[in-house]
Amino acid sequence: MTQANAKYHGAALLQKTITVNFLTHKRTPNKGQSPKYMIDENHLPIIDKEIFDKVQDEKERRALLRGDLVGNRHKYSSKYPFSAKVFCGNCGNIFKRRQWNSTNSAKKVVWQCKTYIMDGKDACGAKAVDEKGLKDGFVRMFNRIYEKRQSFIKTMTANIEMIILQRPDIGETEALDKRIEELKNELKRLIRFQVNNNVDPEVYNEEYKSISGELEEVRKKRLELDKVIESKDGLKQRFDEILETINGRDSLLEAFDEEIFNALVEKIEILTLAHFVFEIKSGVRVEEKVGIN
Repeated sequence: MTQANAKYHGAALLQKTITVNFLTHKRTPNKGQSPKYMIDENHLPIIDKEIFDKVQDEKERRALLRGDLVGNRHKYSSKYPFSAKVFCGNCGNIFKRRQWNSTNSAKKVVWQCKTYIMDGKDACGAKAVDEKGLKDGFVRMFNRIYEKRQSFIKTMTANIEMIILQRPDIGETEALDKRIEELKNELKRLIRFQVNNNVDPEVYNEEYKSISGELEEVRKKRLELDKVIESKDGLKQRFDEILETINGRDSLLEAFDEEIFNALVEKIEILTLAHFVFEIKSGVRVEEKVGIN
């Protein structure tokens, strides 16, 4: 619970309770009758704010892996290499692993669109894809890349360098950080002035909304910049891992390799039973038509 409570990183929520009887001084939980105020850096934190934010990000990441997503609650599993990576080119939903004829020697593992499974072929007509076909498709795709690896790496390097050059200017982030601190201080002064001087509620609320509204907008801009920076840093890291994976081979793949697959592939889009699109973690999309030379 520590990591989920804002007070542990130095913030305080004011007016969680309100006085409902000034004669008896009876207080009751504030359920919206009056505004609540969040004060950052109100006291010495138990944990650093940066650590707190990272914990929240990690909790969100784990929720995504568990499938806690609005509108598409698929359950993530690392038990199978294709879990949470195969998507329908028809409706966009995820493919689920299924086993046909599981009680006899003719059993077969396939991946099938979740929409088809849940709502039938009228909702999505995508056919089930043989797992062996997915594995064979990856082997063929990797070997094509490996055979032309110099050209592939050159193109990918140029794309990555172009993206990284578009990284936000540090001056922009510093200006936003400065404005955030200014607005936070303005809010603190306003709240303390209201508590000590009982300012007219209408005047106070108007000023509070103005400052907090601008603060929210500036924070959104700063968060967007952080996401851009993190995505570019993450892309560079994935690019390095792809290079290491490709250059670490001294021959073509003869069979499906789960480790190499996980290192390279972000997702697979199923267009038809024999036509897949592999999206490499660098963002490059590579088409593969199984059974077609």
